[in-house]
Amino acid sequence: MEQALGDAYRSFDHSSAAGFVSARDLVEYCFRHPNVRAISSHQAAPPPPKIFGREVFTSLLIRDPIARIRSVYAFERAQAKSTPGAIKAKELTFKQYVEWRLETSPAVLCNFQVYFCSRTAANRSQVSGDEQLENAIKNLDGISLVGTVARFDEWLALVQKVLSSSFPNLALASARQNASLGCEPSKGEILEQLISELGDATARYLIQKNELDMCLHQVADALLTRRLAEHGAGLTLLQAYTSTQGDRSSSHRL
Repeated sequence: MEQALGDAYRSFDHSSAAGFVSARDLVEYCFRHPNVRAISSHQAAPPPPKIFGREVFTSLLIRDPIARIRSVYAFERAQAKSTPGAIKAKELTFKQYVEWRLETSPAVLCNFQVYFCSRTAANRSQVSGDEQLENAIKNLDGISLVGTVARFDEWLALVQKVLSSSFPNLALASARQNASLGCEPSKGEILEQLISELGDATARYLIQKNELDMCLHQVADALLTRRLAEHGAGLTLLQAYTSTQGDRSSSHRL
């Protein structure tokens, strides 16, 4: 988007790592910057804003919460910022970093995506339960373009399809700007590596403490499938029959 829109694309986050960007913040930002057409934020909280005179599209990717644990460590190690997490990630091994997080701020690694999708300006409690999961699912259903990191290319095809009417010259490349969005290994490989690096007890604890995030990931996966079908994007069944028909035509010509 940044490459396609240039100065019409902006990032908007507060300086604090625990910052909260509300729908009102986004509305005010848009009025201050009327030429901006796309905003990226790591802190924007659902539900999406309603902006007079504008059609608003929102997008969010949900990651496998167990695969996310290493990605958080890699992201913080790569940051130029001097937040406690970025400092510790550069100082500690992966195992030491996980142990430090679980001792000081477990919510960063445990059901964080449910917390992120359910938090409000009035309630930013980092303890996630069934009520927070219910609110997170409700908020996720209100997002225009939901996807999962594992199905990034399908999500990108959906984004291209939905935004094509508002951005007719938009061409989204499949190259992933965030290196941690690379192809994820299998669930068995993720678990095996986690046990190898953290030990069986810590790995099992993290799985148990991310059950709500696993539910949210499953919802995001289902929403992506539904919206691909609603917009006629990524119709794998049609593609399969079209490919088969092409193969049969080629064989008949031989």
